[in-house]
Amino acid sequence: MIPVLVIFFFIAIIIIGFSSNKNNSISDYLYSGRKLTAPSLIATLVTTWYGGINEIGNQTIKHGIVVWLYFGVFYYITAILYAYFIAPRIIDKNYRSIPITIYESYGKIPALISLITILLFLIPAPYLLMLGQLISEIFSITQTEAIILGLIFSTAYTLKGGFSSIIKTDRIQFIFMFFGFMMLSGFLFFSDQYGIGLIQNLYERKPHLFQIPGNMEWSMIIAYSSLALITFLDPSFHQRTFAGKNIKTVQKSIVLSVFCWFIFDLITISSALFYVEIAFINKISHTTSPYIALAKDIFQNYPFLMGIFFISILSVVMSTIDSYTFLSSMTLRYDFNTIIGKKTNISTIRSSILIILIISFILSAFFDNALDYWYHFGTYVIVSTLFPLICTLFDIKIKNVTLMMVASVSVTLLWDLAGITLVPSIYIGLLISLLFLFNNYSNHKYHN
Repeated sequence: MIPVLVIFFFIAIIIIGFSSNKNNSISDYLYSGRKLTAPSLIATLVTTWYGGINEIGNQTIKHGIVVWLYFGVFYYITAILYAYFIAPRIIDKNYRSIPITIYESYGKIPALISLITILLFLIPAPYLLMLGQLISEIFSITQTEAIILGLIFSTAYTLKGGFSSIIKTDRIQFIFMFFGFMMLSGFLFFSDQYGIGLIQNLYERKPHLFQIPGNMEWSMIIAYSSLALITFLDPSFHQRTFAGKNIKTVQKSIVLSVFCWFIFDLITISSALFYVEIAFINKISHTTSPYIALAKDIFQNYPFLMGIFFISILSVVMSTIDSYTFLSSMTLRYDFNTIIGKKTNISTIRSSILIILIISFILSAFFDNALDYWYHFGTYVIVSTLFPLICTLFDIKIKNVTLMMVASVSVTLLWDLAGITLVPSIYIGLLISLLFLFNNYSNHKYHN
């Protein structure tokens, strides 16, 4: 029954995605006519931003509730700041993407640097890896076969409907995402077999999982929390802001999305804590997909409910893969062509989707977990592009911006290659950028 339910879900998603109307203009294909309402924006923001479900579970198992601090609280704060300080500027200035924003202010070279770092961050290799792990667990097939299967069913419809198809599927995946995990949480907290007593036992056995900083160093907590700055540079946020009906709709949608993320974080983190104790009691061996293992234990006598939960967790990851694949293809073709002065049509965007999928498939073999990928490539985006983008949006001109971007990325990369862990590389890259900004401010003040 379970594989049949999942296959039915895959087919349903494909049908829903392909049911989107054909787009005749590239603007409609990329931004859905710039008329997205709050329900659609909330569904697509929430589902797209929560693709790293396995990493949430694995980090909670290792470090406990501190995960909520560096994967939750700081992201809520940056999202709210984005809604009220960044989003209005994007809409007022009509900036359709981050590389184009940099291009219009600083020219080709800074725009291309921004484009390359954003593209490396966007390529959905870590999410494809997670999806492969999930499908492999569900169908008992090899991870390579699972990745290929996931790749097809999570992106094929974007070739026809573009962003509109993504919005349609995100609405369905949003419902499954919450329904499945709320169902799991309900069994864990209120059933006779499990219940809050398990958490009490875990607290007595591993109290550090309920403490902050727990077993983590503050330096790493702050380093991981710094990645929340990627919110200001996340092309999925930028695209959805640009595609929103108006600024009030966008702001309301982001605030309500933060509330949804907060609720979902409570569910996923508490469920992962239950997993730690259940795995200890039942001697469950380590798995790359703790939520799948948890569902197999809880719903072993309820195959239909197990199938629904599998659909839920697949929805979380698939909804990020289609968005990041599409955004990668936009960056690779539409933004790049604009920067070098070439025109782009829908067929070239579609061809770049296929290129991105091939690259993602290859890269997925080189990372054991998504956090390594996010941390390194997210760091390069932040140190290279954060200050140029913010300064552009607020009409502050930076001199020597190309040198600043090259120096920040180069020093950060060399720091990583040298394997220096005493100070996280993101601090070093941001320090270099800040020194350039301070020099820029000092020179401006002197000349005035």
